[in-house]
Amino acid sequence: MAEGEHTIISKIPRERLNQIAGRKLSALGIPVRLGADRETLEGDLAFATRVVHPLTAQPIARARFVVVGHDHLRFADPPLSALSPVLFYDLDRTGELEARVTEQLQRRATLLGELATRMRALRMEAVLEPERLLVRSVVKTAGQAFEILGGPEGVRVSRVAPVGGKPFEVPLTFPPIKLEQHASLVDLELWLDHAVGQMQGGSRAEGARSAATPDTAHVDVTPPPRNALTLGQLAQAFGAEAVVAPNAPFEVFQEFQHAGTRYRFVATRDMGALFKGRLIGPSGDVWSDRFDLARFPGTQGLVAAALGGPSAAGTAQPAAVSVSGAEPAPEQVPDHLMPRAGEVWVMNVVVEQSGGDEVRYVGTDIDGRPYGAARVLKRSEFEAVFSSDRGGWRLLILVDQVKEGSVLYRQLDPQRHPMGAPRRMATSVLVANFVPEAAAF
Repeated sequence: MAEGEHTIISKIPRERLNQIAGRKLSALGIPVRLGADRETLEGDLAFATRVVHPLTAQPIARARFVVVGHDHLRFADPPLSALSPVLFYDLDRTGELEARVTEQLQRRATLLGELATRMRALRMEAVLEPERLLVRSVVKTAGQAFEILGGPEGVRVSRVAPVGGKPFEVPLTFPPIKLEQHASLVDLELWLDHAVGQMQGGSRAEGARSAATPDTAHVDVTPPPRNALTLGQLAQAFGAEAVVAPNAPFEVFQEFQHAGTRYRFVATRDMGALFKGRLIGPSGDVWSDRFDLARFPGTQGLVAAALGGPSAAGTAQPAAVSVSGAEPAPEQVPDHLMPRAGEVWVMNVVVEQSGGDEVRYVGTDIDGRPYGAARVLKRSEFEAVFSSDRGGWRLLILVDQVKEGSVLYRQLDPQRHPMGAPRRMATSVLVANFVPEAAAF
């Protein structure tokens, strides 16, 4: 499945995705259940055929999994947890799923073998790690020891241990090592020593210090809403050493102002210390990716980098951030989520302030979470566009035509009469921000 399609699917309400995935997995004879969060589908897959660890040759009999979206499984325990999510929705038999897992393992083993060969050509000691399915090497210089990990994301510096100093994790914003650019191990050692400042500058501690400097002051932190529960309050009440339950879901957000526009950073816990992060602006996601908490560069540093300013690390922007300003390629929407001509679709909005002659409101995504900058309309204009329903407000549109990745639509007034000229919207944008009226209750 394309990355753009994953982005669209991730914005569909979880209950709808679970219904689609549950039906397909039941047809494959794979039982699933709701996890402790009462939202995530999970299960156990017993392999009928012989699935073998590619590095140890030991059989893998069973594997726990969670459902990602409506069509992928992500395994929860090593070594299979090192694999990317496995597509199951296009399969007809469980044996085909097992074959797909075996194929991923074999491809991973081949990749690790190639990376190990390239490392050893530079006289690096390369060790295969069976649990993480990575290649590990330690390069020592006069001042530091660098832990280097090789995998599908490339060859990266993971950790630095200065001689006589405190080790630190290197954030994912630090670029991968291009082994082909180094003629020898000595050349690599010199490059690593020279780049230590950038690696350390991108750590969480340095990111916090940089947040207060003029370089990142262009991104202003918005004070939390009144009566909001903040992480600072939790730490003050329970102490910094209090432990979050291993599988408890939670979400944190923080808002920023940049160049007169409001942005919201949202981090949703995926599993353990793995989070899914999103930076949301008026037109949707500016940046989104999964990250490990230990290597996160700090919220303000990431936001500054994503918005085109200097990051806390002083390095290039995150790989998932578009910096060219070019229009993205059209995103593919699965057929079962496509709108149909004649349907009415709905987007809910949240009124933040309603006083006098003006209404301040913010749009929501299809999970009901506010995104982007708040807007202000005169009350008469607001009530002429948005319909009141069950104590809330929503925008109604009528789909006239669906063609070539876009939708021709008209807005409906509160009396459900078309208003204004037809407009065009990318189908992926519609599916990410609107839901069919029939499914909105």
